[in-house]
Amino acid sequence: MKVLLVNFDKGWGGGQEQLKSLSLELAGQGCSIHFLCRTGSPSARDFLALGFPVSTFFSAGEGLLRSVRGTAALFRRERFDIVMVTREHDLLRTVLAWKLAFPFWKRGKLVMCYHTATARKQLFLGAADAVVCVSSFVRERLLAGNPRIVSPIAILPNGIPVIAPPSAEKFTVGRRRRFFHGAGFPLIGMVGAFFKNQGELIEIIPLLKREFPSIKVALVGDDTDAGLTGPIKERAAYLGVSDSVIFTGKVPHERLADIYFDLDLSVSTFRNEGFGLVHLESLAAGTPVVAYNEGGQVDIFKGNDAGILVDGGPAQFAEAVAGLLRDHERRFAMGREGVTLVKERFSEATMGERYNAFLNKLCMEQK
Repeated sequence: MKVLLVNFDKGWGGGQEQLKSLSLELAGQGCSIHFLCRTGSPSARDFLALGFPVSTFFSAGEGLLRSVRGTAALFRRERFDIVMVTREHDLLRTVLAWKLAFPFWKRGKLVMCYHTATARKQLFLGAADAVVCVSSFVRERLLAGNPRIVSPIAILPNGIPVIAPPSAEKFTVGRRRRFFHGAGFPLIGMVGAFFKNQGELIEIIPLLKREFPSIKVALVGDDTDAGLTGPIKERAAYLGVSDSVIFTGKVPHERLADIYFDLDLSVSTFRNEGFGLVHLESLAAGTPVVAYNEGGQVDIFKGNDAGILVDGGPAQFAEAVAGLLRDHERRFAMGREGVTLVKERFSEATMGERYNAFLNKLCMEQK
């Protein structure tokens, strides 16, 4: 099966890391993987370095027209079995090239993938032979804005590398911290970009300090955008909890495992998460999660006891966090269940198998 993955993103982030994992898994299962990327982008450079064939085009102004024509020529020449668009912003250019390449007939199948929740009208989505969503939440939001989708929609969750299980030390209260040196109990944290409603977590801190006056709350992520972090810091100062908040700044991905090892709980007040890779990373490290019962993370925690999904607002969220901080035995049991959950249901290998089966079935369907 010959597969083209289309990604014209400018940078490299979590989405590209997932695409890298998926491409390597599919290649390991015998697929011939090709990429179509923006000229000069990190994606073009890094996917080529991995040994994949990479085609590149500019994507704006007159370059967009050349990109469409060049992409159409690529389609005709390579005759891909699957063309999979991995960003909604690249759907239009891909469909135009598809129609230009095959105006009277079609070679292969066109697949559109959605990793974030959007209810925007998706022009030309009807040209896709199938749609992939990473969670039920993403599918619901997509259908809310595009109720007439006739293409089949598959839910294929993301996966992460299966790392060595955490040491026995992880499941002790007084363990030595690896990143937050000298931090005591309790230490909770939220990992993610600063548009993910961290402000509400600040509102919860005074409620937690009533029972845990020494609690520390780590906000992990790039904090250089004052427009995003300024209001959070101002609110913390107003509530008198600045000393309880730790801003880590941008952390290298390889250090996240140490952060999750240190955290007694991972928390998230973001209600619009498309899936929640940070939750999988936390579970793999043996750290349970408390989040709201909204968003893509609902799929992760459905039917297990690796985390708590909260209905309500700050008061209910604070009580869920405090309840787990009180109950060491349950918290550690949840941590162990999370490790097993990731290994069995959300590994990179499982993700690759799901995609491979889905794409093969799609290829075999009547054209």
